[in-house]
Amino acid sequence: MLEFVPVEEANFEHVIRLEVKESQSQFVAPNVRSLAECYLYRKNDDVFPYAIEADGTLVGFLLLDLDAEEEEMMIWRLMIDKEYQGKGYGKQTIQKVIEMAEKDPQYTVLIADYVKGNDAMGKLLRNLGFADHSFNKEFNEYVLHYSV
Repeated sequence: MLEFVPVEEANFEHVIRLEVKESQSQFVAPNVRSLAECYLYRKNDDVFPYAIEADGTLVGFLLLDLDAEEEEMMIWRLMIDKEYQGKGYGKQTIQKVIEMAEKDPQYTVLIADYVKGNDAMGKLLRNLGFADHSFNKEFNEYVLHYSV
């Protein structure tokens, strides 16, 4: 079973050691950067980093940005460690986030994005019901929305 465990002192070192395949490194920021950004935005109290665990084994990292004012939940970062890719954990993670968004009445849209060229992520998001919304030139990312 997949579980989202808050990143804290006990799992921090393991989370920052997670890596994607070399060919994927251009598509996702290192987890240490994501955690540093969490620190920068800590006063907003809307950014939540999670270790993704499958049956107690750390398999990936998820960063959610929750904006109640805009009624938006966003998958800011998602990565599955290179050793655990191809086992459905990315899909299961997104499905679980969709369920979280659907259960929380304060959100009307779930947002996800991916860097241009990361076609596998684009295909996965669209297969799970996300629709194209825009292209962010500044970050070279496609932005997709899932209506909750």
